[in-house]
Amino acid sequence: MSVKGIVKNKPLLSILSASLIFMMCTMLIGAINVYLFKDYFSNASALSLIGFVQTAAVFVAMPIAKPCVAKFGKKETASIGMLLAGGVYGLLYFMPNLSAIQFIIISAIGMFGFGFFNIVVWAFVTDVIDYHEYLTGLREDGTVYSIYSFARKVGQAIAGGIGGFAIAMVGYDATREAQTQQALDGIHALATLVPAVIYIVVFLILAFLYPLNKKRTIQLAEDLAERRNIKD
Repeated sequence: MSVKGIVKNKPLLSILSASLIFMMCTMLIGAINVYLFKDYFSNASALSLIGFVQTAAVFVAMPIAKPCVAKFGKKETASIGMLLAGGVYGLLYFMPNLSAIQFIIISAIGMFGFGFFNIVVWAFVTDVIDYHEYLTGLREDGTVYSIYSFARKVGQAIAGGIGGFAIAMVGYDATREAQTQQALDGIHALATLVPAVIYIVVFLILAFLYPLNKKRTIQLAEDLAERRNIKD
């Protein structure tokens, strides 16, 4: 695959951007939650519960995702899920006095929302491959998947140090028995406002930059089938 082909493949660039931003946010939340429950909520035992709830939320979304994709499309389903997630985490930012359990219960709705993106993200790549074939005339499944996988690994490497950097930026001091209110407020913002903004950014990428909606995807499949029949 040429660099020119990659640059022209707007769906590939869009889904790469959305996926990398989402993945970095997920790793940030995972790192910040340790401090959120230990220092902000003073309930470290609840940390294991939120991991279970996130897994459960994805499992709940799984049987719903398929009929939603069939009826509305991949882009539409994932976009609404990210909008829901962004709205829930934004709401949590304005509810600083919740208990740890109340926080987990409300955040489960947001996890349910971004679960749809997690479930269908690899299916996006299939559509991207179809678009690349339509654009260049070449079917390069392995190359597109390799680029996507490599980009995710690069993103994981970059995201590895984000949590520590972010927690230091808000004034967290590991030597203190009790953190300052400024640091606690910063931890809460990192766990709520930052994900809210990132999820909305992912929603905007999917809604306005990723061009393969349901109608376009169906038309793309028909165009490719017609082109292949002509070649045969």
